[in-house]
Amino acid sequence: MDIYVDVLLFENITMNYLIIWLTSKTIKAEARKSKMVAASVVGAFYALFLFIPGYKVLYSMVMKVLLSFLMMVIAFTPSRVREFVKQLSVFYLISFVLGGAVFGLFYFTNNGLPLTNGIFFIRGVSPLILLGAGVLTLIFVRLCVIPLYNLLDKKALQIDFSIYFEGSKINLTGLVDTGNTLYDPITNYPVIVVQYSAIRDIIPGNIKNLFENGCEINLEDIYERVKEAGWISRLRLIPYSSLGRDKGMMLGFKADKVVIKDRGFKEVIIAVYAKSLSKNQEYEALLNPDLLR
Repeated sequence: MDIYVDVLLFENITMNYLIIWLTSKTIKAEARKSKMVAASVVGAFYALFLFIPGYKVLYSMVMKVLLSFLMMVIAFTPSRVREFVKQLSVFYLISFVLGGAVFGLFYFTNNGLPLTNGIFFIRGVSPLILLGAGVLTLIFVRLCVIPLYNLLDKKALQIDFSIYFEGSKINLTGLVDTGNTLYDPITNYPVIVVQYSAIRDIIPGNIKNLFENGCEINLEDIYERVKEAGWISRLRLIPYSSLGRDKGMMLGFKADKVVIKDRGFKEVIIAVYAKSLSKNQEYEALLNPDLLR
């Protein structure tokens, strides 16, 4: 079988780059084009070593796995093990999908798949087959892989926790929200945003109206109500910014204790949000990620 080095390198670099690019789009990871090209080139040159006699160790599964590790490190430079595992798993998934697409299209247009050192080398693969396989993979990733990944990733970020307040306990589901960087400006305690409907039962009756009326901040009314309920030491005003609102204010209170993953926190502020935080009621709170570090 005749193998042309330039053709082999071009095809492998193209395929590797497509896989890495789709991986970055799926997991929404920042990756410079130069780093993705470098990783693609490293993977492509590995294919050349398969033709060097006396290097059977390169054909082993261990070496192939190590190669994929190296490609992910070059392309994304992950700083955490969890990031690396996500990148690697999606990289493998897209590799299998793209490889299957190429084999499938080649099967219907050609005969024979030569095997060398445990590697299939496809002869006479046309640019149209590569393009078609890339388009099919892109469609599959957009319609299936990305939605599934987002769903699983969101589920992984949903954590059950408990709020203890004046002898009462409420169990909630919170979403770890990297956008929640709120801290109480007075005590610098981290803030958990909780929708009002989820904690209505533990809020005193004469305080509830503050939240049920849309959480409009009327300092005079707030002072009278919290003084009456003995909440002066608990109540907090939390400034925040959100889309469409540069300067907002949420009412909050200091909880007696918050338990997350069997860890108790006494220095936590609960900011109350009047509306629902999740369209499907999958969670009732937005957790400050600093509480899980």
